[in-house]
Amino acid sequence: MRFFFVFLVLLQGLFLAALGFLPTDKIPYHENLPQDKILHSSGFFILTFLTFFIWDRPRRLHNVLLTAVPIGVLAFASEILQPVLSPTRAYDSHDIVANVIGTVIGLLLATVVDHLREHRYSRREVQYEALEMA
Repeated sequence: MRFFFVFLVLLQGLFLAALGFLPTDKIPYHENLPQDKILHSSGFFILTFLTFFIWDRPRRLHNVLLTAVPIGVLAFASEILQPVLSPTRAYDSHDIVANVIGTVIGLLLATVVDHLREHRYSRREVQYEALEMA
């Protein structure tokens, strides 16, 4: 477990919780560019990306599952519980869609970055092995 990423995930979670309790009249909204949906997508994108790098499992599939399942549950539960916990907020199914889109994009980018990082380190090890043989 990488504790620096745990710290970053906790900070992002607190930030998202604070936004979740912010009264809706404080969030700008425009018909052509709904900023609240952008906030949902980007917030869950960052949360998913950071959560992926908490896990240090040898197989990438384990990291994907350990990230996707809890973040996916959070994406749904946060919208369902929001009207219960905050009287100024209402349930919106479009928010769940925005959460899921941010989660999927974050997970895809995290797997690509992890693959590139792994590829870079494996090339470096081959170079060191070649130097040791010489």
